[in-house]
Amino acid sequence: MDDKLKQKHKNYVLWLLGRQEYSRKELTQKLQQREASEEFIEDLLDWCEQHNFINAQRYCEGFVRKHIFKCHGLKRIQSEAMGKGIDRSLLQNVVEELEIDWFELAQDAYNKKYSTTPANLEYKEKAKRVRYLMYRGFSYEQIDFAMQAQ
Repeated sequence: MDDKLKQKHKNYVLWLLGRQEYSRKELTQKLQQREASEEFIEDLLDWCEQHNFINAQRYCEGFVRKHIFKCHGLKRIQSEAMGKGIDRSLLQNVVEELEIDWFELAQDAYNKKYSTTPANLEYKEKAKRVRYLMYRGFSYEQIDFAMQAQ
């Protein structure tokens, strides 16, 4: 690969990182789409990490905060983090540091979607609400808490 193309790829990565945080895996995929060599991708991303343009801890914290703001549960966050290439132990540490009350978050998600709740829900409606909260990534205990608190 010639120097001009390498510089173009480097500028592309810096432009992307100037707009938002990316994981190493995401940047690798973007560079692969531009048909950069694997060796060059590794060297460029190592350089980015050395200069703190890519920081796994910072990316993971932002990722978790974004999902908490969207009222997503732990299971959903873990699932999507795997797709982004976030290390499982790093994710676990960040989640522990943030001290998230998952029961309260499940209740918030439930209340945002279903502001008014009749006293007795029909089975079909209750099942629909449980599925909604499960899709958001909450456990059965958290869902039960959110629905009982209403």
